[in-house]
Order: sequence, then structure tokens, then C-alpha cells
Amino acid sequence: MARTGEVLAVDFDGVVADALQECALVTWLGGRGPQASVPGAEQLKRVPGEFVERFRHIRNYARLLDHFVVAHLPGADEVDSQAAFDALFSGLEPEYVRHFTAAATAARERLRTGEPDFWLGLHTLYPGMADLLRRRSGRVVVVTAKDEASVRAILARHGLEHTVREVFGECGDKAGAVLDVSARWGVPVGHITFIDDNLANVRKVAGTGARVRWALWGYATPEHRAEADRYAVPALHLSEVRHLASVAV
Repeated sequence: MARTGEVLAVDFDGVVADALQECALVTWLGGRGPQASVPGAEQLKRVPGEFVERFRHIRNYARLLDHFVVAHLPGADEVDSQAAFDALFSGLEPEYVRHFTAAATAARERLRTGEPDFWLGLHTLYPGMADLLRRRSGRVVVVTAKDEASVRAILARHGLEHTVREVFGECGDKAGAVLDVSARWGVPVGHITFIDDNLANVRKVAGTGARVRWALWGYATPEHRAEADRYAVPALHLSEVRHLASVAV
């Protein structure tokens, strides 16, 4: 890749891929424990519908796998702001969160390696994203809370493994990752376009000088939309991805 070339940095879940069912399943198993003898499809059927809806609700506020633990808490249904979600999560014992995250990660790994067809089938690509990655092939970095092995397996399933040069998996500092890419790839940070559906991440990365787009097709709330309007955060509609794939980012 030319040192002065443009770079596309993208989040994964909620931007490239829709993985709501998979995330809800590993969150349920992270709190309850998987049954190794039960096929993943059967375990998915056993996840209560009300839990899936609660997870869908809190997913709008979460940035990391750790945050998914909130779906198991009394009061999760009543979360109505980012501040309320952050307060609920910050009140948890760190050991409890670590235990949940380790269990959820292990459940994901077991499904990914033990039942790859089932697990991969829980991920679909958003329209236009495959074309965008192919168009920017070799100049794409994925910056995500999802683990790298999972991201690469999903990309390979769709014939896109060659498009992504690097994956920052389980990333809790996306601004730092963008600055790292700028330094190591020899690309001015202003030549990097970052796309994420999490507004907090977008605003932090904007502080690096990178160009940012807030993906409106992922997870967000009316509160986030009002905040984006207040700070004039550039938004990106899913219908615009096709155009983005045909022009310089």
C-alpha cells in the first residue's frame, strides 16, 4: 500500500456484520454457562425471548463484550440513557465482569471452532459492505471489540479475508488504534476514514484528526442522535455505502 494512500478503518459488529443473535447467545451463555453436549442451535432456542429483547435494548449502549453483562442485571430494561447504562455497569464488581467476559469468550470460541457452520450462519453482512471492503482491499483495518479470530473467520466465510490488512480485536481504545495505524503505516491521520455505529467511539476518534462517519444502521438511541446533531457529527446512512465504495474516502 502506498504510504500516502487513503485508509478505511471500520468497526465490525453493527457496521460490517449484523451479529445480534450471536451476541445475545454468547451473552446468555456467559451468564448461565454453556452445555457442551447441547448443539448450538438448541441452545439458541433455549434463550428466552425476553432476554433477547433486553439484550437488544442494552446493546444500543454497549461498546465492549464486558458491557453485555448488563443484560443479566435487574433494572436493565429500565435503562433509558447512556449515563444510566454507564452507572449500572460501573457499579459491578470487576471480578464479576471478568468472570462473565471469560465465560462469554469461551462460549464464542467453542461455537466458532466446534460448530463453525452454525456459528458463521449467525452473522450476515450489511448491504454494500462487501463491495466497500473489496473496493478498499489492502487499505482496510478493522477496529472492533470482537476478537480477531472471529472477525477473520467471518471475513473468510464471505471471501473477504484478503481485503483487510489488519484487525485490532478486543479493542477498547479505538482512537489509539487509529493513531497506531497512522504511525506504523506511514499514513497521515487525516487520510484515515473511521466508521463506527457507536457515537462515543466516533467522537473520540474524531479528536485524533481522522475523518469520521457515524453509521446509522447499527446500534443507537434517540439520545445519541440528539447528541450527534448537537456536535455536528457526520453521519452515514446505509444507502450511502454504495456511493462510498465508488469514490475516494
